[in-house]
Amino acid sequence: MTAPASVPPALLEFQTTLRVPEGDESPVALFRSFDDYINGGAPEVARVVEGVPIRESGGWRLGADVHVPFGEPPFPTVVHLHGGAWVMGAPSTHRRLSAELASRGLLVVSVDYRRAPKHRFPGAVDDVAAALDWARAHAAELGGDPDRLIVSGDSAGANLAAVALATGAGEGIRAALLFYGIYDYHRALPTLSGLLGGDDAASQLYLPTDEFDLLRGDPRCAPERQVQGFPPTLLSVGELDPLRPESESMAARLAVAGVPHELHVAAGVPHAFLQLPSLPAHDEGFDVAAAFLRRHGLL
Repeated sequence: MTAPASVPPALLEFQTTLRVPEGDESPVALFRSFDDYINGGAPEVARVVEGVPIRESGGWRLGADVHVPFGEPPFPTVVHLHGGAWVMGAPSTHRRLSAELASRGLLVVSVDYRRAPKHRFPGAVDDVAAALDWARAHAAELGGDPDRLIVSGDSAGANLAAVALATGAGEGIRAALLFYGIYDYHRALPTLSGLLGGDDAASQLYLPTDEFDLLRGDPRCAPERQVQGFPPTLLSVGELDPLRPESESMAARLAVAGVPHELHVAAGVPHAFLQLPSLPAHDEGFDVAAAFLRRHGLL
């Protein structure tokens, strides 16, 4: 299916403000109504293996969808963590994003981690660590190269990717692709409050209420506080993204720590532009990521 020639206005308004347009019931309903636009017309890949089991924990069957590129293995392996404010999203809502990465020669492991409010912090953090362990041990079975392991994430997923690096779960990761992420949960919460139920301990949906203040500055919520030892990192964000200051702050922290990094600011676009395929910045963003990996000998 071919995507429309322009971004649907309600979706553009949401990604520019991170507020659900008046008259829409919820972000979940909004994204569902525009699924054909967001995910239609995805590039072809060699195959998609859905629901690959990783482990079971807390009643959750952790799994992943694996997008295998055309070509001869082994392929650089990307463990990707989808966005959705820690409360929504799934590999299926980001299937075109995964296919776009795979079309550039990457084996993509898109992780179906636990989401709040049913599974609050640190469920997702623990799932990401388990998924990275699985990729190191099993990616080769699907054509991946565990010696060229990359972690990526968009929005809340970029937070989780950075958390893995900040907390020691990133052993052996050669690069990070962090797309329009959140790098201090408490600082960003006022911007995200429309998605997370509110901006205080009692109303927000991700952190346990009784731990909300105790977790301020904790690297599991604010990974920019512990960036020493990060691999080469690409930060990519839209110029009009309300969360742009998050990427700029992380870039400054990486600079102080001497971590090789690049900050790509896509001109004139909002949050989540990698899911707005009619924008020129969409293709540009994926090409920037592929070029970054080539510069670091990973692609």
